[in-house]
Amino acid sequence: MERRSAIVLERLSKNPAKGMISRIKDAQLRHRVYQASFKGVQRAIEEKAREHGVPIVYVNPRNTSRMCPIHNAPIIYENGSRVGRCSRGGELWHREVAACHNLRLRASPHLGGEGNAQSPGGSLLDGSPMPLGSTATHEPTPITHVGEVEVPRHNT
Repeated sequence: MERRSAIVLERLSKNPAKGMISRIKDAQLRHRVYQASFKGVQRAIEEKAREHGVPIVYVNPRNTSRMCPIHNAPIIYENGSRVGRCSRGGELWHREVAACHNLRLRASPHLGGEGNAQSPGGSLLDGSPMPLGSTATHEPTPITHVGEVEVPRHNT
């Protein structure tokens, strides 16, 4: 089975740094963010993707960290925490993890709906309803030993 993959990029405005610096109080950091070339980095990614024949999907990232990717319910963040709880299922989500899952869900219709993400209809393709569940790729692969050699122990 061939898997469709793509690079998911944010649809950037004409001046993406302008919106970012409005919340930054430190003048030096504000200047550095303003000088960063977000569009230039995106162009370099696009160029390499074209070189290797990898499709690019542009998505709107708005509210991706606010909704639970499993239940499509709001995630409640308290006291400025980066970890919140799903208001429906009670799972804990880190803001960036929830955003990445939701970005993948937004991109999947452009890829034929394949992949290990939850489908928008709610059925799980991954096999685990929990974030980073037991069937996720982060689980270590067990190594079976073909011919184990017993190491002699010295009696002390």
